[in-house]
Amino acid sequence: MTKGRGILRYWLRTRSGAVVQAACLVLLIMSASFSFAQTGVPNAAEEFSRASQLYARGRQLEVAGKEAEGDKSFAASLAIVEKLVAANPKNAEYVHLRAWNLLRLGRHAEVVSTVQKALHSIKDYRLEEVMAESLYFLNRNEEALRSFASYFAAAPATDERMSSAYYYVGECYIRLKKFEHADIALSTATMMEKSMFYWWYRLGYVKEMLGQYKQAYEMYGKALEFNKGYKFAQEGRARVKAKAGL
Repeated sequence: MTKGRGILRYWLRTRSGAVVQAACLVLLIMSASFSFAQTGVPNAAEEFSRASQLYARGRQLEVAGKEAEGDKSFAASLAIVEKLVAANPKNAEYVHLRAWNLLRLGRHAEVVSTVQKALHSIKDYRLEEVMAESLYFLNRNEEALRSFASYFAAAPATDERMSSAYYYVGECYIRLKKFEHADIALSTATMMEKSMFYWWYRLGYVKEMLGQYKQAYEMYGKALEFNKGYKFAQEGRARVKAKAGL
């Protein structure tokens, strides 16, 4: 398993089952509006629904730590949606699902090439976001930030990937050692989704790098509220305690 893929899967396990299921249901709802006339593929709506269900199942297995089984579901979903995309390459829903299957399988370069090609004829903020995530995992941080900026400019504030996008922006800025920017991004992410212990831990790290030791102590503490056994947050809080004058 690649390092980037391992980070992704570690992060996924911090999501609650309810959140994962809710996110996956969005893909299932999409299937209702497609027909043979639109795609040129017999039973295209049924095929898209089946691909969406396989993707959702893959996510559930992945979050449960059953990665090999999850990969099989993603691969099966991808095989179906590849045919749909071949018949109708301008269908944003098909391209979107294809990109997410590729991302879950760790095929980030293919995500980027898929989305870049699609964006010539499809304007969809969701494609910008999934490409930005893959660019992050490819360590192409400046490009990732540009794609995230395009996503933020077009997406509604309520989009399901908004908080995750801010998290990844924060990580990009940490890599670039722009800690003030990372502070803003991670503070936004944790404000939008308060139960992500790892995000609080990373915000604590940023506060520590900025010399804001009392705030770092508090952020590490927030991480421990949601995962009291998280070793790195425990170590971080112990490290900054004296510096914070506590």
